[in-house]
Amino acid sequence: MEASRAFLPLPSSEELKKLYPSDLELVNVQILFRHGERTPVRARFQEWGLAPFWPFCNIASKFSQTIVTYPNEAPTTFEYVRRLESVAKDLPKNVPVSAYGFKPGDESSLCMLGELTDLGRKTGYILGDRLRWLYVEQLKFLPIMFDSHKDFYFRSSHIARSNETLLSLFHGLYPSTYRKAGLLPHVFTRLFPQENAYPNDENCRRLSELGFMFSEIVAQRWNPVLAGYASSKLKDVLPNGVAIDGSPRASGVFDTYAACLAHDMPLPEGFKDSKVTDDIRNSVIDEWYSGVKTSNEYRKLAVGALVGDFLYRMKLAVKDDKISQAIKVAGRVIGSDKAEELQSKFTESSGEKGVKLGLYGSHDTTIASVLCALDAFDDKWPPFTTDLRFELFAKKEITKPVLNFDPSSFNPSSLLKTIKRDYYVRLTYNDVILKLPACAAEGNHLPGNSSFCTMAAFEKAVNEIIPDNWEMACRSNLGKPILDNPAMAEEFSKTPAAANTSMVKAHA
Repeated sequence: MEASRAFLPLPSSEELKKLYPSDLELVNVQILFRHGERTPVRARFQEWGLAPFWPFCNIASKFSQTIVTYPNEAPTTFEYVRRLESVAKDLPKNVPVSAYGFKPGDESSLCMLGELTDLGRKTGYILGDRLRWLYVEQLKFLPIMFDSHKDFYFRSSHIARSNETLLSLFHGLYPSTYRKAGLLPHVFTRLFPQENAYPNDENCRRLSELGFMFSEIVAQRWNPVLAGYASSKLKDVLPNGVAIDGSPRASGVFDTYAACLAHDMPLPEGFKDSKVTDDIRNSVIDEWYSGVKTSNEYRKLAVGALVGDFLYRMKLAVKDDKISQAIKVAGRVIGSDKAEELQSKFTESSGEKGVKLGLYGSHDTTIASVLCALDAFDDKWPPFTTDLRFELFAKKEITKPVLNFDPSSFNPSSLLKTIKRDYYVRLTYNDVILKLPACAAEGNHLPGNSSFCTMAAFEKAVNEIIPDNWEMACRSNLGKPILDNPAMAEEFSKTPAAANTSMVKAHA
């Protein structure tokens, strides 16, 4: 298993020509990426020899904060150094003590739980640098300088490691020498109850309920398996064995294992056995993603709203592209001066603008769930700094050009209807091109290349998982079984939890 992403070699010039055919024009790119390497989300397994605090955050120990100086109320940047402390559990009244790492002298680089490490910041930067190479230097799609916000949309989940990876990526995409002085990127975040950058079961009661039912199903499937070989090999560090619903849960064991692997930390002997790690990983994948694989209701609640955001920005990009093409065609008929007048009228009437690049800082559960919802998941846990790209292309020729119209009675919507361009969507996952089942049929993809979905086929596929109203859907069907998969509903009915209605209601 690879906990960290193994970046593929950059494509050659000949490979680029095949990846980006000359008869297609790139219109919009949206990139969903997982944060970089981090520490475990909980302090586990000190019996392994793991310290509760990991010393991999030397960069993160130095912080700055904007404060206001008085009496002139001038904003200023204030820098400080963070130090972590803990409590001594074996002393009376939990006496505070300095946090410690693996050895004396680590105090200045200790990490919080679940914090982006220095390595995670580095891999975020590397991803941004690779994106610059491709979209700025090779394809000339993005501007060489970040001197305006108009081409960009940056979004992060409210969790710090996601935002910090986004900023590291941005610094690789646009190093300081390629940014206009004083121009700062705008990073959008949402309130926790409205967060959709990961499956938000804490604010979606029905999703929490479904998640509990699927987890119970998987526990019944996998606990007997985990109780055998994996538990026998790990009994020295997990005397109670490994279980989906154990303490720690199998997912917690896997989380710490992956973090250790990413940071080249020593592991107990049992984790060097591939069958042990395969069983644990596969059981956790089944627990976390069986719902989004097999239930459309689950898909809508887990990632449907986020996929809807992608589609929304694609449609904005299509609209802007048609406006651009309409102005070009009109200019040939009425001249460039009058075409500029049309441009201003379009600007006044077109509403929100599309962007060239959207970056979304997210998490492993987000990316795997989106892949599952599109029937494109490879059943491998997304490594740190994984990225999933949605590229929107337009066929370069316009099939129905404008011949005559009266600019004095200009109507933007009527002119746009005369612009007929074919649009295609392609997904790549860690630089590997995906082929979506929904686009496999003839007529649903670019002739001769099924990796380029027609916009219509892609929109039809994702509309099936986009909820009309996510918040309302989260309050619907509470207390009901799995409605769109009778086999899974039947399987849950045979679990011990099914007989305990209070356990189900506790997750609703």
